[in-house]
Amino acid sequence: MNTIVSDPSWAPQRPKGHFGRALLIGAVLEVVLVGGLIWGGSNTPAPKLMVKKIIAIHMVQPAPPKPKPVPPPPKPVVHPKPVPKPLPHPIPQPRPKPVVHHAPAPKPLMAKTPLPTAPVVPPSPPVTTPPPPPPPPAPSMAAREAAIDQYAGMVRTRVQADAHVPEAVRLMHLSGTAVITFRLTPSGRLLWARIAQSSGVGPIDKAALKSVEEGTYPPFTKNMPKHASNFNVEVHLSSHSS
Repeated sequence: MNTIVSDPSWAPQRPKGHFGRALLIGAVLEVVLVGGLIWGGSNTPAPKLMVKKIIAIHMVQPAPPKPKPVPPPPKPVVHPKPVPKPLPHPIPQPRPKPVVHHAPAPKPLMAKTPLPTAPVVPPSPPVTTPPPPPPPPAPSMAAREAAIDQYAGMVRTRVQADAHVPEAVRLMHLSGTAVITFRLTPSGRLLWARIAQSSGVGPIDKAALKSVEEGTYPPFTKNMPKHASNFNVEVHLSSHSS
């Protein structure tokens, strides 16, 4: 049998890349070849001693790729300068001819006949309307109060004279005084009337209110106010009244 002596410290390392694959394939082929030789030697007479050649494979790293050449910077674009256009020459225009205006000949003046003038009428004097008479002075407070008191006394006398004593008051020998409040317009028209203070006797209150509602009243005097006013009147009724 053939004995292959190799360095025990050497151990196959797994190469990397394509070169590692090539080394691995070579080692496998070598092992197969050696196994075949051993198997054939057991059946055939021992051949002559063969000296095994050790093939050393060195890993060569590929050269790094060459850097791509840097393209030169682009050349600046130079725009051509615009060519100035020639200015058009002005076309001479003909000068206008002066226009001569002929003044018309003056017409002969004709003597004007004077027109007859109308007779001058003197203006009439303006008509002035006399101013309205001044309003009468307002009565004083004292005169107004005196007129109101005089009118109220006259109304009181008229209401008391027109009061009618009911038959029930006569039969029951009753008596009493009722205060009636009423409102009159400046023309003397009655607006309303009501009992301000009762006498305590129903027939006397009704008779007093009726005498005010059915009475007639004179218009206000000149010193009294020009608006509706309220008045109070006391109406006394008894069985001895006529």
